[in-house]
Amino acid sequence: MDPVIRAWCLLALLLPLTAAADPAVLDAQRAQVETLRQEVAGQIQLRAYDLLDELVYEWTQHPIFETDTPLVLADVSVPVGFGSGLEALVENHFVHLAIENRRTHVVLAHCPQCTAMVVHSGAKGTLVSRGADDPEVLAAAGALAASQHALYLDFEIEGSSLVLRARITRLEKALPIIYAKTLSSSTSSAALLRSGDQLKSAGEARAEYLDALQGRSAYVIPFRIGVRSYASREGAYVTSAPFVWLQVGAEAAFSQARAWTGSVSAGVSWSPQTHEGVMVQGRLSRLLSGSVSSLTHPDLYGFLGASLIYVRGSDALAFSDVAPSIDNLASQLKGTPPTATFAAFQFGLELRVKNRLGVGVFLEGAPALDDAQSIGDHLDLGLLKFQALGAEVSVCF
Repeated sequence: MDPVIRAWCLLALLLPLTAAADPAVLDAQRAQVETLRQEVAGQIQLRAYDLLDELVYEWTQHPIFETDTPLVLADVSVPVGFGSGLEALVENHFVHLAIENRRTHVVLAHCPQCTAMVVHSGAKGTLVSRGADDPEVLAAAGALAASQHALYLDFEIEGSSLVLRARITRLEKALPIIYAKTLSSSTSSAALLRSGDQLKSAGEARAEYLDALQGRSAYVIPFRIGVRSYASREGAYVTSAPFVWLQVGAEAAFSQARAWTGSVSAGVSWSPQTHEGVMVQGRLSRLLSGSVSSLTHPDLYGFLGASLIYVRGSDALAFSDVAPSIDNLASQLKGTPPTATFAAFQFGLELRVKNRLGVGVFLEGAPALDDAQSIGDHLDLGLLKFQALGAEVSVCF
């Protein structure tokens, strides 16, 4: 076990002996010890899986047997304190590996007598042992028809390393060893977590992880569909309907961690007989859910954006700082619809899944709309006023 983990375990076990006999304190310390135990057990389990993967991968490259050969899993032993739970997990994982990797030529055979305790009485006395440790008794009982070989898997913790000792014996009187292998792995290093049905060497697995990390392009093309809903001023002459925008652009990450990203995009909005709109926007985003973007969990970003928006059509009247007049109506009848151009800024949050799908919400403010006759404020913070609420979904290519 790693020395640091061992020290924490020792400290957690000694604290209840020195603390006052306060039930609440003792319960909290027991909970801490249990949490630490579960964490250590989980790390040991992953390292055990990793060693089994390495063992079976070696068998796929250099098979022990030339043809399919029955093999009995005679015994699995684990470090003291981990009990039958870890033994069951190890056994299940090994069986899965043996079934999925037929290139090893190992065919697991069922032999209840091999793992059961047997009693053999003779002139020299009575011997009690497991069946696999006394092949003569098994042979006499006719239990060796299924297999002539037995596998032993022994896991031990030595210092900061987890050690796997694997050996295959022939089920004969002398129990000759025909294969032995010892593998060691540090308990403080991360497990490779290889796929059981597509085993790879440790070097190949690490290369795949590096490719997954480094192969993520720093550039993506986001396609967004967003809706902006503007607040209506009390007594407004015109009410503004929600604007639906389609945006496409380019986004760049400033590092592989993707902690900071920047993007530029262009968008269009159209509603039959009411408006046509064009927008250009720039954004700066910061990762809030950690220091590095996750490959497995959603990432939360906060962003600040700035836009330039142009609207043409009857909906543009809502952004005007003067009340609608007969002149506006006459201009529309002559084929000259009203227009509005204004700058806006956004504060928002976006939840990204594997940097491919995103959902965002934002507040948008436009200083030029402070005097608009029909646009009110969703949120007024004094110096900052937000006239629009927005939501969007995005897909990145």
